[in-house]
Amino acid sequence: MDKTKIVYYAFPFHIDMLERTILQLKKASNYSDTKKYLCLDIVLDISDENFDWNQCQIPKQFFIDKFKHIETYCDFCLDVKFRIDTKLKSSGEHQRQILENNNGEYNLIWLDPDIYFPTEIFYILENIIPTIEQETSTYMITPQIAKFWDSSWDIISNEHYVNSSIEFDDINVYELDSKCNTENLSLIKNYQHKFAGGWFNFHSKELTKLMKLPQSIGIFHHIDLFQQEKFKILNQKGYDIPQYIINNCIIAEDRKYYHKNEYLTKYIPLKPNASGYSQDPNEIFHKVQKELKKLL
Repeated sequence: MDKTKIVYYAFPFHIDMLERTILQLKKASNYSDTKKYLCLDIVLDISDENFDWNQCQIPKQFFIDKFKHIETYCDFCLDVKFRIDTKLKSSGEHQRQILENNNGEYNLIWLDPDIYFPTEIFYILENIIPTIEQETSTYMITPQIAKFWDSSWDIISNEHYVNSSIEFDDINVYELDSKCNTENLSLIKNYQHKFAGGWFNFHSKELTKLMKLPQSIGIFHHIDLFQQEKFKILNQKGYDIPQYIINNCIIAEDRKYYHKNEYLTKYIPLKPNASGYSQDPNEIFHKVQKELKKLL
């Protein structure tokens, strides 16, 4: 597999989630020679603009020290960048920075802190990418999610969970491995793109050349909307940008346990006007529409 970069943005209250993610990736490296291609670009945001550290019950240095310690686990990678940052202010700005500097050098994977993924994920990617690249070099790959908000997400949801009465906030991510049937994987080719950026979505290096982000677009879910609608427009213009959904390779947000994290609710709360999260969603949505019209 060509060089592949995981892009990950963490606030201090994500520190335990980051540790879990790195340990998951380390386990996944047992199924694949990740030292040949896997790169990490991980940011820890400790900005005073987002956090009032004088009011936080855990000092900033605790998170800096633990962040640096977690980096020592990453000996399964080709290249590792753990960056402590006070300027980016949001995951969207991190993605924009990566895309501006990538120039098609890396495949890119956006990964959110609360995502649980199967340990076979790299083995699966390694084995399906050669088949996909016989058809197109501009593609994205999306694992199935368990289930989410409404039926519009069913195209990337797993049948077992869609047909289950369980609510997505109650899904135990530690049971996902038993539902991920690696002996019965298949690809669903989709041109009506549907995804959330940080759910282990894989973007081919050639596709990343088409993913530059306008400065006007702010918080992360509007970036997802912009990219998926942009891909649809580019397909209408003659590009071939399919989304390949991996049936039975399941990821999920850890909403059952993560949202009870006291770092988040008690000890290290974001400021009410934290940068990247205080913008008017309707205003940003209209900016997305305006940018998309420029592509027509």
